[in-house]
Amino acid sequence: MNKIVLITLFIVIISCTEKKPKSNNAPKQFNYKTTQIEFDTEMHDFGQVKSGEIMTFSFVFTNSGKVDLIINKTETDCGCIQARIPKEPIPPGDKGIIEVKFNSAGMFGKQLKTIEIQSNSKEPKHLIIFAEVENEQIEFRN
Repeated sequence: MNKIVLITLFIVIISCTEKKPKSNNAPKQFNYKTTQIEFDTEMHDFGQVKSGEIMTFSFVFTNSGKVDLIINKTETDCGCIQARIPKEPIPPGDKGIIEVKFNSAGMFGKQLKTIEIQSNSKEPKHLIIFAEVENEQIEFRN
């Protein structure tokens, strides 16, 4: 009877020490190829404008990475800005344009607006536009 107990105990010990596969609860990482985007300029000053004027500026960029550049979307800090992005991927070494339209209606004074470019580059890029808006309908009284 001692032999049966020893054999059973031995089997239980061996079965309990068997290595179980580790569960991986960490989120899966995607194989997301990144590239680099370089702008000729990241700022533009429209100078003095009258309220209600609509101005556009084209920011020229180059895909300086080794894979196609895909611009997913833009985010702006104001509804007064619209950014038109390329719909097709930009191959390595090629140039592209992001056209920014700024509507100064209802504004006055110095304006600084930003556009965030989200793409498959390593970090989002930020573009900045400036304008000094004259508005005859708004008066300051001392």
